[in-house]
Amino acid sequence: MPATDPGLRRVSIHSGTAVADLSLPAGIPVTVLTPSIVDILQPGDAGDGLTAEHYRLSLPGSAALDPSKTLAQSGIPDGTVLLLSRASAPPPAARHHDVAEAAAETLAAASAPGPGRRPVARLAGAIAAICVTAIGGLAIARNAVSTNATHEERATLGAVMVAGLVALLSAAVAHRAYRDVGAGVALSVIATAFAGVAGFLAVPGAPGVCHVLLAATAAAATCVLAARWSGCGAVTLTAVSCVAAVVAGAALAGAITAAPPRAIGAAAALVSLGLLGTAARASIVLAGLSPRLAAGSDTDETEAAVAGQTLRADAWLSSLLAGFSSAAAVGAIVTVLAGAPRLSCMAFGGVTGTLLLLRARSTDGRRMMAFSITGIAVVGTTFGVAAFRAAGHGPWVAAATATLAAAAIYLGFAAPTLSLSPFARRSVEALEWLALVTVVPLTFWICGLYGAARGMNLT
Repeated sequence: MPATDPGLRRVSIHSGTAVADLSLPAGIPVTVLTPSIVDILQPGDAGDGLTAEHYRLSLPGSAALDPSKTLAQSGIPDGTVLLLSRASAPPPAARHHDVAEAAAETLAAASAPGPGRRPVARLAGAIAAICVTAIGGLAIARNAVSTNATHEERATLGAVMVAGLVALLSAAVAHRAYRDVGAGVALSVIATAFAGVAGFLAVPGAPGVCHVLLAATAAAATCVLAARWSGCGAVTLTAVSCVAAVVAGAALAGAITAAPPRAIGAAAALVSLGLLGTAARASIVLAGLSPRLAAGSDTDETEAAVAGQTLRADAWLSSLLAGFSSAAAVGAIVTVLAGAPRLSCMAFGGVTGTLLLLRARSTDGRRMMAFSITGIAVVGTTFGVAAFRAAGHGPWVAAATATLAAAAIYLGFAAPTLSLSPFARRSVEALEWLALVTVVPLTFWICGLYGAARGMNLT
């Protein structure tokens, strides 16, 4: 047999004081090889009532090899030292005379360790406070628009401004005095919501893009101020400020051009999708990691500075990706809601949601959640609007519902366990680029550029 035969593994097996150099087949499971190895190393062990099932092979200092795998599958090369040892017997099961004690111990052993009551209570409190603030703010804005009482509007505006200021100061106290990051971030978000409502109420007259412009500007400024005062939640507040800045820019463009909401939303979504591609380079520049001439400084100080800049760049990248993806989702949702049942608006929502979901595969677990949530929100809104307007087409709605549910289950449970071939990965990348390219003509269609070009009658 040649020395380089890939079908054999030449290993040295130790068991106590016994040592044996063996050539073992690389394609046979370990559980099949173990009885023969036991016979070679411990031929006189058969009389103690033990069998080969009580033995295991392992690398020195490592866990036992999987008995269902072969040596090749376990990555055992030639010249490896293996240990043959007895598996420890499991402890005897405890006996209980009371059924209640047995049930309690079984539940305690079966339940996975959770985060505890206090973290869950803190998270629930933060979510409840933010949700109540959002619902109350929407109600205040709606009631203020529907009524004509000027005195009541001024009183409401003053109360909202005071509530926002109190929340902003409380965020600074919560983090700087009590070192409570969660409370600081929650109060900062609440202050941002109150600032947006105050900006909306400060503009007189019927609701329009000017109301949205001042509300988004106030929210963005409050986010920046809250991040400076509280000193916490930089990633979250920066992402919210990015969304508010994009919304403010879109509202400003709408105020100047008097374009319909569907066109403003589509243009804002297109710009946000384009900014997603520049987020990585922008984070490097904002963190100070851009290439520069080397200075004659100390090496240790330079490495420490680079480490800090790297962490800041990572935080900037997370904020920009979350902010621009959320802004794209907001623009697409506005386009779908304002432009339905136009085919161009519905197609724009579907393509944008698909593009955000495709972008989720190229990020890590922390940033994947932002793309997944925004993509699901856009696709869900588009499907919901289409389904509610499809009266009399029940079978088609049922089929589409089942298809989307099956696709979601497959992408969430089956797809992550599959290893795609290079051709499949390239195909997904090509699909992502195709979706991005498709967004551009859809935006032009929604904005009416094709109709304007036809109306120019250039011939």
